[in-house]
Amino acid sequence: MAMHQCSKSFTLIELLITLGILGVLMATVVITINPAEFLKQSRDTKRMSDISNLQTAIQLYLFEGGSLGTPGVTYISIPAANSNCSDLNLPAGSWHCATSDNYLKVDGTGWLPLNFSALTISSPLSVLPVDPKNSVSESYYTYSTDGSGFVITAVPESNKYRNNSDLLTGFVASGASDKLVGGNFPNGWIFVPGDPNFKTPGFWVMKYEAKCVSGNTPLTSPDTGYHTYNNSSQPCTGDKYIASTADGYPITNISHNTAKAYCQSIGAHLLTNDEYMTIVRNAEQVPINWSNNQVGNGVLPRGNSDSGAAQDGSSIYGTGYTDHTHLRTLTLSNGSVIWDIAGNVWDHVQRSNDNAGDLTNTMVLPACSDAQAAWGWCKYASTESPYVSSWTDDVAKDKVAPSNTSWTSSQNIGQVYTYKNGTNQGTTVFLRGGSWGTGAFAGPFALSLIWGTGYTIIDVGFRCAR
Repeated sequence: MAMHQCSKSFTLIELLITLGILGVLMATVVITINPAEFLKQSRDTKRMSDISNLQTAIQLYLFEGGSLGTPGVTYISIPAANSNCSDLNLPAGSWHCATSDNYLKVDGTGWLPLNFSALTISSPLSVLPVDPKNSVSESYYTYSTDGSGFVITAVPESNKYRNNSDLLTGFVASGASDKLVGGNFPNGWIFVPGDPNFKTPGFWVMKYEAKCVSGNTPLTSPDTGYHTYNNSSQPCTGDKYIASTADGYPITNISHNTAKAYCQSIGAHLLTNDEYMTIVRNAEQVPINWSNNQVGNGVLPRGNSDSGAAQDGSSIYGTGYTDHTHLRTLTLSNGSVIWDIAGNVWDHVQRSNDNAGDLTNTMVLPACSDAQAAWGWCKYASTESPYVSSWTDDVAKDKVAPSNTSWTSSQNIGQVYTYKNGTNQGTTVFLRGGSWGTGAFAGPFALSLIWGTGYTIIDVGFRCAR
């Protein structure tokens, strides 16, 4: 009698059902293993959707001629008792909040100052979206405008989105300051992560020094003879306007007060010293900004600092150089690149205290170790000579110097120009970074304290922030 061995195998349908069950089980395991991360991703998905929906609604609102709100004010999604958000203990700045009764409304009384109910078509939003957590201590949405453009931000929390900038359009990867960004701010501006040490929220700044533009053409005339735009002989007004662009010559022969007025004319403000320090303190901690690709090892760039002339944005190095010292760019932790923070032309910055400027008191200048009755350069590090031997309330070391007190001038951090035995100096302004003629004294932390609010000179310019 023949014996037959019987075997049983899965049918195709049984196999598919089994794989489906395994997939569900695997997903369940993942959620079970890391439920917190799953919830974070879920909230981030909502944030992405909210940013997209808000951006679409605002673009439609703009198309119908709507007004975008007050330039220079940051509107936030958290309700508060006071319209200036004073009860929320926010960093210094211009904030706006709606009340708990109104903050979700779409008629312009909500946290967004936009009357979507006035649209000729039905409002795309029945209520204003807010962050899933919506608290000062965790996260909230912000909105800001320059009068013609706008930016909306949210803060993602999941590893999936915080660590992968490729997943999101406009995502700014910068550790705790990561943001989802939507909006239409103009080209030529970069986003800078805030710094609690200087009470600066995240802000936008001109990528390049301010240039004068006519139509779409950055101007190179009138020229001072040093490839800078002479604002004294032909102010950048009328049919001309200031902009952040690689081309053209930086505006110089401009006073501190005029630079402030120029920035205000575009719904921005002259960069404050606390904002400036937020930029350079961030950059000093990015390894690629150091010549040896390690923080504190090698030198920082001091830009176009010992050439015969300032330049436009055609070359990444100072005139006649190709070395790291004369590199004109600094990279921030979020990947943003800023030009000519060091070198090219000095930048006017507002004297500030916790990012509120301009201070107008008579400045008490710091003194140097050689105590000479003369103006001159002094170094930050006490291991060098002469060094700043006494700081003041007006010029505090932690408000102007690099974070590491052992870094020396030979590392291109910059030096301080002051009256060396210390003195009172009227309403002196801060000039930062050095210029094309400053040489080895230039650097990201270079500081000059000699100029008053009304002085003009061919190697001092400015940039604006929002």
